[in-house]
Amino acid sequence: MVTVAFPALDAPGSTGVPTQRSGDGAHAAGFAAGFAAGARAAARTAARAQAVADQRRLADEHRRTAEHAAALAALAAATRGAQSRTAPVLAEAEATLLRCALELAEAVLGVELSDGDTGAVAALARVAAADVEPVVVRLNPDDVRALGADPELPDGARLVADPSLARGDAVADLPDGWLDARIGTALDRARAALASGGAS
Repeated sequence: MVTVAFPALDAPGSTGVPTQRSGDGAHAAGFAAGFAAGARAAARTAARAQAVADQRRLADEHRRTAEHAAALAALAAATRGAQSRTAPVLAEAEATLLRCALELAEAVLGVELSDGDTGAVAALARVAAADVEPVVVRLNPDDVRALGADPELPDGARLVADPSLARGDAVADLPDGWLDARIGTALDRARAALASGGAS
């Protein structure tokens, strides 16, 4: 076997111990490697912390959305409950008010029409307001007497006493039908219109 000897690479006068200069490079390389490793670890930690924060924020948003939806549902349920309790009461109050208004109107009309002249004149006025050409205007006999001998009738019409009519009522016979100007019929029409929600 052959023995090979390698010459020493130390500079002349060197002791073979590394100098401070060569140690500085190794130290810098170690520092750089440690810094890079620390930076990578810090980035991973920051990414994990950000992911946790994002998950918490998303969970909070879902919780707030669910709470908001629950609050809206509770409000809607409360509104429906309040309406279901108050609507019938309001409808009943409205019906009572309308009924009382019609009863009051009947009472006022009854008192007003009990005066023969007023009732008879009002009956003829309702026929005249209809803008039709009656052939015969029928009134209660007391109303016919209250109007006297020369009542103001629409042109071409004649006055006839009809005992089936109440004081203040009038019915006009027309060439093509008849006009019902009775107070009771008008009030019945008003009641029917109010009962059907005001439809005519």
